[in-house]
Amino acid sequence: MRIPIDRRSAIPVYRQIYGFLRESILSARLAPGSRLPAARQLARDLALNRLTVENAFVRLETDGLVERRVGSGTFVSTGSNSRIASTRLLP
Repeated sequence: MRIPIDRRSAIPVYRQIYGFLRESILSARLAPGSRLPAARQLARDLALNRLTVENAFVRLETDGLVERRVGSGTFVSTGSNSRIASTRLLP
């Protein structure tokens, strides 16, 4: 997965990842039920610390946009929580 990261931006990298994935989910470029790359693999692909990606994933989960399943991965939410999240603004 290619996520544009601007390392010189004032916006923290985890928020850039969160914003890109959030927009991808809300615009249906990532369909409900789609599996996201593992945080470890995405961090490797983007040359980032795994915790940076984990922070973005936790925020997506908090907003109800993804569901994390131990041993299975992180998936785009299929429930009503994703509709609620669409009304929130990116802080």
